[in-house]
Order: sequence, then C-alpha cells, then structure tokens
Amino acid sequence: MESLKSYVKVKYGVNLEVHWQRAGSFHNIFSKVRDSKCHGLFGWSYYSITPERKKEVEFSLPYMPDVNVLVTNNLEPMYASPKEFTGRLREMHAFTQPNTTMETDVQTLQKNFYPKLPITYSLNDYEIMRSVANHNNSFGYVPLSVYIVALQKDIRVKRQQVLSSHRQGFAAVMPLQSDWKPLMDEYFNSALFRMKAGAIIAKYLGTEVKDLVFEDSLLMHGTATDLVSLEKEIVTKRLMDAVVEVEQQSALRNILLVLFGSGVLLSIVLYSRFRTRQILHAQLEHQKQQIEQMNHLLKMKILQARLNPHFLFNSLNSIQYFIAGGDKKVSLQYISRFAAFLRKVINYGDELSIQVQDEASLLREYLWLEHCRFFDKFEYEITVHPSATEASILPFLTHSLVESALYKGILHLTNGHKGKLEIEFLKEQENLVVRITDNGLSRSISQLIENKKEHTNGDEQMLMRRIELFNAHHQRKITASAEETGKKHIATLAVPQPLFDLIETN
Repeated sequence: MESLKSYVKVKYGVNLEVHWQRAGSFHNIFSKVRDSKCHGLFGWSYYSITPERKKEVEFSLPYMPDVNVLVTNNLEPMYASPKEFTGRLREMHAFTQPNTTMETDVQTLQKNFYPKLPITYSLNDYEIMRSVANHNNSFGYVPLSVYIVALQKDIRVKRQQVLSSHRQGFAAVMPLQSDWKPLMDEYFNSALFRMKAGAIIAKYLGTEVKDLVFEDSLLMHGTATDLVSLEKEIVTKRLMDAVVEVEQQSALRNILLVLFGSGVLLSIVLYSRFRTRQILHAQLEHQKQQIEQMNHLLKMKILQARLNPHFLFNSLNSIQYFIAGGDKKVSLQYISRFAAFLRKVINYGDELSIQVQDEASLLREYLWLEHCRFFDKFEYEITVHPSATEASILPFLTHSLVESALYKGILHLTNGHKGKLEIEFLKEQENLVVRITDNGLSRSISQLIENKKEHTNGDEQMLMRRIELFNAHHQRKITASAEETGKKHIATLAVPQPLFDLIETN
C-alpha cells in the first residue's frame, strides 16, 4: 500500500496520502470496508477471493496464491489418503478462526463426514496452531505461508499432505463500486508491484520461501517436493542450533575448569618459583600443548556432532513417506536398515577416527536408504582394496562428497538416464585415497540450478572446515580435489596414514 504512493507520484505526478487505522481483528476490517461508503477505504489481510465475498466487497487482483494446509497434532500419524483422515473425525477436535475460509474448510469436513465434530474458535492463525500443538486428536486449517513462519517459530504441528484447499488468491478489499479499483488493478499488474511484493515476502518469510508461496507455477507443480525440503531444512537447523548450543556450553565449562586449574597451578608455581624456575617453564609449555590439543579435539568433535542431525532427519523424512505410502513390508525393511545405520552413526559419533571398513559400511547403509527412495534413478558400487583395509579415516568424512554426487549430479539426470555411483578406497604410497565417481549432471550446470533455488551446500562447507581444522594441527595434510572427465565427475580425497601424528586419539 505504501509503495502505491511512489507509483502514483512517478506515473501521474500526484502526491497520495495514506492514513492507517488498526481495526483489531480480521472480521472487523472486513465489516468496516463492506459497510463503508468511502471509496478510498481499503482492507489488508489474508482475504481469500470467494464468490460470496464478491457480492459484498470489491477485490484487488490477487497478490499471493491462496492455499490452506491441514495441520494436526504431532502425535497424529501421517495420513496417506483423505478417506483415512476423514475416518478419524469422530475422535478429533477442530480449531479455527471465525468468518474465514479456514472455518469454511473445517465446516465442509463437518458437514460431509461428521456433523457432531466439535469446533473451538481462536483469534488468529498462530493461536490455532498453538492450540493444535497442545491438544491431542486435534486439527485445523491455516494458510501455507503462516504455517512456514510458525515452523520457524518452533510451533510444533504436523502438516498433512491431504485435503489442502486452493482458492483464487489473497487480495485487498475495498467497498463495492470503488473508483480506486482500476488504479489498483493497474498497479498490481506493474513490474514495480511484483518487485515490491517479492521483497516484502522475502523480508518476512525468508528468501527461501519467496518462490514457494509467491509463484503460481511453483505452487501448482513444485510445492510438494520443495515444501518438504524446506520443512526438513527448518527442523534440521533448529535441532542443529540446539546441538551447537549444548556443545558451546560444554566447551565453556571445560575452558573454565582448565582456567581454574591453571590458576591454582600458577599460584603454586609463583610460590616456589625461586627454586623451580626451570621445571616450571617445562610444565607450562607442556600444559600449553595439552590445552591446544584439547581445544583441537573439542572443535573437531563439535563439527562432527553437527553432521549427525542431518543424517537422522533425512532418513526420518523418508520413513514418513514410506509409511504414508502404506507399504508395510518396505516400511519395516527401511526402518530396520535405518536402525542399523543409526546405530553405526551413534557408535562412531564420538570417535576421532575409524577403520576404512567402518566408513565403507556407513556409506553402504546410507546409499541403500537413498536407493530405496530413488530405486530407479541410480546404482552404486563400493570397493575397498586389500591395501586399504588397515587404513583409518575421520568418521563421515566421505559422506558429504557422496551426497553431493547423488543430489548435485545423478538425481538431476533426465530423460530416463540412470546414474552410476562408484566409490573406491585404495592405498597409494603413504595416503589412503578415496575416489568418488559419478556420471551425473555437470557441476557447473548443477550449480546454476542450485543458485536459482538460492540453496547453499552446508555439508560441503562443513567438510572443508573439518579438513582445514585437521590440516592446521598436523604436518601431513588431507587434500580434496575434483575433476570432470568426459561425462564423469571424479572427487578425490587423499588422507595421510597413519592419520594422527601429534595428538592421541583415545
């Protein structure tokens, strides 16, 4: 609305003044606009364009797609079909907001499937979601963009993939026969409006959400995959922030203990410095080296611990979809293999180094899980040469490169092309060499796709940070390289053997 002033000034040379009033609620705004005879009165909110409301007010052109998603309490299962959900209505309780399309959606379920469905009314969308989060056997409808903001605010509800409702769009309202409508339609069709609206959505919902909720084409064809990815990223980031906070508190506690011990030791040394000057110097140097080693180990473990939630929630998301698909055999098999993978992640999560065979076993479990999701997209082969069986490696060091080969290369293949992923562990001179080869999409093209989505590869950045931290404290370095030969992309890691030369690994 504010940007309309600059548009009118530039286009027509007219200084437009806007006077704002807070109406207090969704319904109050609509009532004031509907009953007003002032043609210059506008109402701004999530107003869905409906045939009934068109009889009472004028609408601007829609400025956002209008999608209401069904949310339930987290204890509810992920429903595979509308019939499965509606069959549960006798045991459920609905929350909604009066005089909204969300109320219409709830009442439609009540009318068609269970007329005695209890409904409780709330003042706003976020109160609806908090009520659903706090009450078992409950559900409600909320706009898609509001759900995404609530997820970022850690309001924990479950978005069901059934029974979402699509309408013409969200728009501003004005009195019937308003002489401002032609100007509003002209502005809404302008490039300036698209730019301003996109900037507003990016500011309040985040840049990664803008394309998802703003473009009709993405909403109709890409929402399911993109929204699941976004939900996973938000939940993963939230949990990783919690993990990092715990690790930082632990690190601070350890540092304080070290400082306290150092202070006590320093007091003793100062008391006896005239007799033990040379011995003191040696002790201080030894302590300094120990503290540096402790800090080095702590940093490596923090980075390593931040990888684990990524593995966990990717696989949990896959389990959700297999269960939703209703195939019990595949679901149970997947859960069994996921449990084996998780046990390995937990067992190796606190280790500074593991055997090559263990790293290869982790990759086999991970790729089996991914192959189960994309069984017709790729095949894989993992080879550990006899020369490398006794070698050691940092836990999960190869995972991000394998994941990159899969998601940035192979899964971008189209026209029925099947991907091939080959992972090879071998010993060359004093190094363990890991070679990851795929026939996926060229990384330069893949990077353009990622840039358009405004995604960054946090796992590859984490890999480089782990390598940089290792190399900063060791004479023999880990090196990483990549090249494209013909239609193949080859990523190579060279890990020195033995792995640790200055610090102990126990």
